[in-house]
Amino acid sequence: MNILQKTLGVIFPPYKFKILRQEQGQLLNAIIESLPENLSKIKEQTKNSTFLGLDNWKMHTDFKFVTMSYRGDTYYKYKKRGQNFKISGLTIFSKQNNCIEKIELLIWDNLVSGLKIENSNYELEEFELTMIDNSKFKITEFEFPPSKTDLFYDSLDNEIKEKIDYNELFDIDFNGRIFYVFYDLEDGNYLAVDKKLNVYSLVHDAKPAVSKMKFTFTEILDRINHGQFYIDEHLYKRYK
Repeated sequence: MNILQKTLGVIFPPYKFKILRQEQGQLLNAIIESLPENLSKIKEQTKNSTFLGLDNWKMHTDFKFVTMSYRGDTYYKYKKRGQNFKISGLTIFSKQNNCIEKIELLIWDNLVSGLKIENSNYELEEFELTMIDNSKFKITEFEFPPSKTDLFYDSLDNEIKEKIDYNELFDIDFNGRIFYVFYDLEDGNYLAVDKKLNVYSLVHDAKPAVSKMKFTFTEILDRINHGQFYIDEHLYKRYK
């Protein structure tokens, strides 16, 4: 961040955070691009996403959590349940410390989720991006604690598991209640179930926004899988 940017950052704090995010994005992209070709899918997912920032991570305090936004269905394209590992053996030259610093990445469900650069403030000006070395690169298994979605999925009967795609399942806090989304109605609207497997339609601009459906979880999944559920028709009824 140059002197002008720092000055503007003092006067306009939102500008400072915008520049910081852009520079952290450049730093992360340079690290990802340095990965060997056998991790080309990791490179691809980063190019097809939007970097939103590096945040403190309570789960792994020595790492920064990588916050990303994915376009359309690319999140589901890249997310793979259980593909968890750590990438280590990378290094970068720190101009600030005048030495080589170690880099590690955490991949959670096949998504870039954690970044650690030793003795770093994660600021672009600290580093020489042309001096990233992957010659000692290695991958090791890494375990993450089960998420709410993991625990919910594991509690389901095998009959239901066969009808849903885990990688498209996620939990959402909708007006203070936890739901497990299993079908996308587009524009931030979903079909979901609660922990008792009651089926709900979650549509932001409808009244009510949360509407319990008459179908059982198995019945609605069968309708969807047999092409007997129509999004437009459902939304028309919800908006009426």
